[in-house]
Amino acid sequence: MNSKSFVAAKINFKNIKLAYIITAIVMGCILIQDIVMLIIGIAGGIGFDDNMTVSFGNYFFLLIILSAIFIPIFNFRKMMNLGAKRKDFFWGCFLNYLIMTAAVSLAGIILYYTYDQFMVSALYNGGTLDVLYWFGWIDNGPVIAFFQQFAFLFLLASFIHTLTAMQDKWYGWIADIILVGIISVFIPIAPLREALIFFFYMIIFANPFIQIPCCLILAAAIYSLNKLIFARKPI
Repeated sequence: MNSKSFVAAKINFKNIKLAYIITAIVMGCILIQDIVMLIIGIAGGIGFDDNMTVSFGNYFFLLIILSAIFIPIFNFRKMMNLGAKRKDFFWGCFLNYLIMTAAVSLAGIILYYTYDQFMVSALYNGGTLDVLYWFGWIDNGPVIAFFQQFAFLFLLASFIHTLTAMQDKWYGWIADIILVGIISVFIPIAPLREALIFFFYMIIFANPFIQIPCCLILAAAIYSLNKLIFARKPI
């Protein structure tokens, strides 16, 4: 990793405006909805006991998902035409996801303890649908919860980026077929289903000192495939 990798990351951040716009629109709509519900609740002196709201911070996940799709699709050829090297793009993307998942994880923790708690106390007595709560990460405290969410989101970004990057090649289609096969074959067969459940348990619900390394090691292994993908990817 060198200074050119940081330049590549900076260019990537500038060229995912569509991801920013879509995420902003979605979060803006949710914010307007919350404001309207808050006004109705305060004016009517009521709460929504049977209702739950999705954590506002969880909508930032959309930014990571969209970025992991748009960067390999739209930015690779732009970067190559600008004279960037493939290895610089590889490390630049790595920095993009590193920074983005850290920022989203931090925002999620802050919003959980502020905005979400306010909305629950004011309106949604049923609670919030938040991965920090439902995955049990917040039970370990905000610091460990941050690293658990970071590790999981980094794995998610690495997986989506890698899968998207290979879609214009034959091995991309094979990867798609394998994924569909895993879902359709593993779920009906009990032993395979148990293996699939165990896998998701390890990357989501396991002890943080197991879950975090599992996610990071798997993310590194998946993302490293991009060296081969970008080396053979046409401009």
